[in-house]
Amino acid sequence: MTKPRAPLSIDAALARIAGHLPGGFDDMAQVAGRAVRTVRNWSDPDTAEQIPLDCAIALDLAYMAAGGECAPLFETYAFKLELAQMEHFACNIRLARHTADVIREGGEAHSALVRATLPGASAADRRIALQETTEAIDFLKRVVPLLASPNGDEPGGNTKRDPVADQHHPP
Repeated sequence: MTKPRAPLSIDAALARIAGHLPGGFDDMAQVAGRAVRTVRNWSDPDTAEQIPLDCAIALDLAYMAAGGECAPLFETYAFKLELAQMEHFACNIRLARHTADVIREGGEAHSALVRATLPGASAADRRIALQETTEAIDFLKRVVPLLASPNGDEPGGNTKRDPVADQHHPP
């Protein structure tokens, strides 16, 4: 009976290689220099055994040599690394987005302030400067918790992405 495997998992990549090589797990064991049972355990989501990197490289090369058009284990690893990177650096990404907004709003405030100080500036120019400066201050206030938190998240430890807060103009 075939076990269900999570898509984009190492065990699914190994099963893909086994299905592509003519000798399946027997060929994989020979390529990896390991026992068939060991290689099967690498592809079993219910076992703790993990494939060593040198064996993963050898199996991806064997897959390509047998006409496979990609490197299933490498692609799975790269995908998992990318996901982990996004999760690990999410606070920096959020801070970068807020920083871009702070820079934009600060620039608008500076520009409006200069216009408000020019000869002939109107009351409307001063109102615009006040509005732009207030908006810039609001954006600066929003970045303070991200800088003050050790993890870069909002106070209270919320590390989940907030789609509303990630928009160009956070609420």
